[in-house]
Amino acid sequence: MLMGIQGSGKGTQAALITKNYGYISLETGAILRSVLENPGHKHYQAVADTVPHGIMTPDSVIFDLIKEFVESHPDDHILIDGAVRNIAQREFFDAITTDYCVIHLTLTEEEALRRLQGRKMDPVTKEIFGSDFEGDTNPATGNTLIVRVDDTDVEKIHKRFAWYRTDIVPLLDSWKTDGVEFYTINGEQSREAVWKEIEKIVGLI
Repeated sequence: MLMGIQGSGKGTQAALITKNYGYISLETGAILRSVLENPGHKHYQAVADTVPHGIMTPDSVIFDLIKEFVESHPDDHILIDGAVRNIAQREFFDAITTDYCVIHLTLTEEEALRRLQGRKMDPVTKEIFGSDFEGDTNPATGNTLIVRVDDTDVEKIHKRFAWYRTDIVPLLDSWKTDGVEFYTINGEQSREAVWKEIEKIVGLI
């Protein structure tokens, strides 16, 4: 279970874990974006009415999408990238499995805002390039990078930060209180330093 405020580098580290250790990534943001790209999906309207407006998608929809994903990968190791977003969702997920640990990447809201406003995305591969990346194209694909719409609206970004404080922080505390295997990593370090710490943890799992 990989957790952290938006901009903390979860996506970058998740990609490294899946690439180097063969995990399948369950990332809520990617799942929701895939639903937005498919108007025929049964949850399209619920997602379209929330995500583009900085509003949290109803738990019932998230529950169904998580269950759908997990059941479609019965034999795989799954990296859960921010898919469990509050205590109610934790209860739902724990009904599926409690065989997981939590890695939390910490980051101040000030630094998160700076990173979000400076990052870019490959519109085809969905790969994220941080604010420290110089260039306008993905060197691996040649695709022109874009700025995600939800990273340009400061008001919406602050709404996401407020949601993190009210939903995610209590969730993190609940895992610690209940004795779930829990690791904290300083997300303000370089991505290379963060990855070295994650490798040590994944090597123990």
